[in-house]
Amino acid sequence: MNVLSLFDGMSCGQITLMELYFKINKYYASEIEKAAIKVSTTKFPNTIHLGSVINIDVSKLEKIDLLIGGSPCNNLSSSGNRNGLSTTCKIEIITLEQYLELKNEGFKFSGQSYLFWEYVRILNDIRTYNPNVKFLLENVVMDPKWKEIFDKTLGVEGVLINSNLVSAQNRKRYYWTNICTIEQPEDMGTTLQSILEETPDWNKASIVGRK
Repeated sequence: MNVLSLFDGMSCGQITLMELYFKINKYYASEIEKAAIKVSTTKFPNTIHLGSVINIDVSKLEKIDLLIGGSPCNNLSSSGNRNGLSTTCKIEIITLEQYLELKNEGFKFSGQSYLFWEYVRILNDIRTYNPNVKFLLENVVMDPKWKEIFDKTLGVEGVLINSNLVSAQNRKRYYWTNICTIEQPEDMGTTLQSILEETPDWNKASIVGRK
């Protein structure tokens, strides 16, 4: 399986696929943060880094079977500026065609959430030669009008899951995918206390080599 991970971070997607025992032939990653790239390169030296999502041309890659990613949320999150997918002059972008036209005309975009449209561009480009490509996209809880645009553009309804069901963090996120029907995970009852490790007592611990 060939995977293209957009906004790859430190390759958490690669970690998950390996834990699920998927055989990865090629893992392409789009990331620009140097620290994240260093981590993923150290842990997964076979990762093929492609740089910015804006410059990706899938026709130059081997056939992609799975596209994954979580596009930036700073303009959609309740903790952000809530400008949504827009230009700096506040033109709201509601279709891929509109985005590509504005991009070609040299418009500047607000924040980074507009990169959702680059995810869609790449997904559409892959579908020209692999109409059965699988995809997964993650993003934050957002204004209903933007959620509706995400649903309509991707052709599936985003499902809201709070990660507190399976981890010690309260993290509500939407997930869009054509891989399978998303079901709510079982509540594992994980708390912060249950994952904390015991702090060593350095006063009692022996120090190797100490004389």
